[in-house]
Amino acid sequence: MTFKESYDNFLNNVKTVKQYNIPFIIWLLENPKSPFHLHGAANLHDHDIIHVLLECGQTNWDEAFVIGFTMGNDNRIKKWEVKLFKFISYYFYPEENRFTKDELKVFDSGFVFGRSRYYPRIADFDWDGIDWSRSLKDIQETFGIHANELSYYKYDYLNTKYKKEPMYENF
Repeated sequence: MTFKESYDNFLNNVKTVKQYNIPFIIWLLENPKSPFHLHGAANLHDHDIIHVLLECGQTNWDEAFVIGFTMGNDNRIKKWEVKLFKFISYYFYPEENRFTKDELKVFDSGFVFGRSRYYPRIADFDWDGIDWSRSLKDIQETFGIHANELSYYKYDYLNTKYKKEPMYENF
């Protein structure tokens, strides 16, 4: 399947959000046009592309992984930004978007995975410059996203890292 077909499939099978429907607090932290955005913020179009790249849907679990990945992949990110995002997304996001303690663990996993990739600042990447007729796997390889590692960080990392630890680490 081409990257374009994967992207089109994503758009056709999930409920995409229009800019004007995004709650203000989410826009404030996650939109690169906001004067208060955090590093790793991506516009909606690019955010959807990253969902496809990471083979994620649109559950809060998927959102946590994608946001964690893009923040972790930004080499300008500061520790306080991560703590602020986790605090606000846990306590102040609208109920349907609010991250649970377990989803914040997924965020952490995405952050670690994003931090370990050799292509920095994927949220700033110019997606118009890629060949959309290449396969999804090909595009993933371009960014150092390998199926076995992606699977590990999306599933196994959580099972090993948090198996013996408390349910949630403090902000």
